[in-house]
Amino acid sequence: MLPRNLSIRRKLAVVNLATSCLALAFACLGFGLYERASFRSAMSNELTTLADTLGANTAASLTFHEPKSAQKMLSALRAETHIVTACLYDNEGTLFAEYRRPGVPPDSPMPPWHQDGAQFSADSLTLYRSLSAGGQRAGTIVIVSDLGLLRARLREYAEIAAVVLLLSILASFLVSSRLLRVLTEPILQLARIATRVSAEEDYSLRAVPRGQDEVGALVGSFNQMLERIQQRDTALQAAKDTAVEASHAKSDFLANMSHEIRTPLNGVVGMTDLVLETELKPEQREYLETVKMSADSLLTVINDILDFSKIEAGKIDLEAIDFDLRDCLESTLKTLAVRADEKGLELLCEVAPEVPEVVRGDSGRLRQIVLNLIGNALKFTHKGEVALSAQIEARDGDDLILHFTATDTGIGIPQEKQQAIFDPFSQADTSTTRKYGGTGLGLTISARLVAMMGGRIWVRSEVGRGSEFHFTMRLAAGHAKTLEEATVSPAGMLRGVKVLVVDDNRTNLRILEGILKSWGMEPTLVDSGRKALADLSAARKAREAFVLILADLHMPEMDGFALIEQIRQLPDLISPTIMMLSSSGHRGDAARCEELEVAAYLLKPIRQSELRQAIAKALGAQDQKGPVPLITRASLQDAEGQTVSLRVLLAEDNLVNQHLASRLLEKRGHHVIVACNGREALAAFEKESFDLVLMDVQMPDMDGFEATAVIREREKGSGLHVPVIALTAHAMKGDREKCLAAGMDGYLTKPIRILELDGILENCVSHRLALPSPSK
Repeated sequence: MLPRNLSIRRKLAVVNLATSCLALAFACLGFGLYERASFRSAMSNELTTLADTLGANTAASLTFHEPKSAQKMLSALRAETHIVTACLYDNEGTLFAEYRRPGVPPDSPMPPWHQDGAQFSADSLTLYRSLSAGGQRAGTIVIVSDLGLLRARLREYAEIAAVVLLLSILASFLVSSRLLRVLTEPILQLARIATRVSAEEDYSLRAVPRGQDEVGALVGSFNQMLERIQQRDTALQAAKDTAVEASHAKSDFLANMSHEIRTPLNGVVGMTDLVLETELKPEQREYLETVKMSADSLLTVINDILDFSKIEAGKIDLEAIDFDLRDCLESTLKTLAVRADEKGLELLCEVAPEVPEVVRGDSGRLRQIVLNLIGNALKFTHKGEVALSAQIEARDGDDLILHFTATDTGIGIPQEKQQAIFDPFSQADTSTTRKYGGTGLGLTISARLVAMMGGRIWVRSEVGRGSEFHFTMRLAAGHAKTLEEATVSPAGMLRGVKVLVVDDNRTNLRILEGILKSWGMEPTLVDSGRKALADLSAARKAREAFVLILADLHMPEMDGFALIEQIRQLPDLISPTIMMLSSSGHRGDAARCEELEVAAYLLKPIRQSELRQAIAKALGAQDQKGPVPLITRASLQDAEGQTVSLRVLLAEDNLVNQHLASRLLEKRGHHVIVACNGREALAAFEKESFDLVLMDVQMPDMDGFEATAVIREREKGSGLHVPVIALTAHAMKGDREKCLAAGMDGYLTKPIRILELDGILENCVSHRLALPSPSK
């Protein structure tokens, strides 16, 4: 086999030399065999002639029985140096006379009698010839000759053949080298040009034809192919330029449309939220809630279409920041708690204990995927529960493959529709009378985002029995945060505390059991008020009273309030601390809790940090004298000390957005100065100091980028750095990067999301508490 990496010229040379050598070798072998056969035949004839001559002279000796005469005649063979031995046999096969060449041992045996003929061995030729006298057989002569002459002749022939073969190979190599160069040069030229075309993508190159043979035809076809490719490449380049221009135009259009739609929608959503927080008649509240719901639906549609367009255009980037995974998932589900409550559904979240608290990745995109999946689950579920779980599927060095599952007890998805639901604009129900709305983009966007984050998504579902949406995601292990849990829940306070958990939902019981055990507590789980009363009585008799009771409000047969009333009536019961958990909040619930001396009233799904803080605070309040205020989520947030008033500079040219942002900030206890453009913002910045600047990007006279650049220039050398947050309706790829490159510290899109605004304000408050801003 020829090596594959040899050039075609070398391969042809090797083939040519190999075939030439093989042909010459066969020719030499044939001539050698012929020469050997001819020599043996000639030698055999020579011995036959010699035998006949001797036979004629010794026949009389045999007839008259004169061995001495025969011996003398055989001695004449001394002249033939190649004769080794010779002998005569009479008709009875008895040795009559013999001859040995000088040097042959006397005791060397003579060849035995044999019929006429010649016999060749490796070293000798033995000839048997019958003798006759007077027409009658007289005996047999045997002559043995060595083959030295044959071997010498064959050796000489082999040397001549080797010289001829070597000279032939050399001549063949010299001649073929010149001839092969003529043959292979056009092919090598094609190879060189093809390599250059592949490396340089220069389709204007051409090969030079050197004849009209098949190779010349190949060169011509190759040039025609390059010419056609060049024409197509030119056309493709023109089409690409057109497509790029169209893409830029589309991006500009999407950016402008996003700005033009989001700006007024910001006013609609924000002002509606503000009005809903005031005293309203039931009819007015119903109308405004309908407006709010419609505005949220419209914003969802706009966001889905914009996100899908960005993904299709490759204009989405992923962040890599450290974030608290449990807090991210729990806070995301919190935003959906109202929808779950409206449908009477349990909304649950479970993160496996082995999952790290802090991971590194894009928390915003993870939140978006979870909102899509859990939002869909709530939409298609009418009773039962919706749950989100997270666990480690695999580890790859410092990276984790996390497996998330969104489970519901809804209507399910037919088998034939389970793959199509991930296609753009596709839904399980596509009829004009379909019951459920939506753009059909949520799952497509989620699937694309999951793929971008190194995972995959799939569904398992059965009609009428609910669905399970699974997706995996590659996240790096983040740097562990320094949590000051000692001030919230000292280990000694929670470890060993006996807890009675009462909830009719088995999934929620399992989740709470895992959480409480991870804190060192000793939970006992029951699924009804009747069983809870029985366990309390048994614990009282065994003198192992429960210190804490976590009771669900909504349970069949006996709800949480009825259970607490029964507990308060139990005789000789050491009064435990009772905390009420509810999946829905209604007017009067808090007052009823205070009446029954309930320590805390929390809405599900409950964040672990909130639950831990509430338990620690409730147990710590046992030693306080006098009435203890009811612990709620709001009171927990107030207890975190986030009450610092910030001085905020709001640069915004739209009057509606000015009024909305001002009211949102003022309701949170912050002082606001409004500027209508960048120039006014700079003037205000010169007069007084601010803790935060909310800077609109598009403004007349001077936009937000210019104003930010001036602010950063003035801060140089002063050691000051006031946070500047971009406030814009633009949400395309590159907008965030453009804002950060201009010196801004963050990016807040319109319509303003309350959670995002609160997050920015909390960061500023934390910075203010840690390093108070110096006055100018």
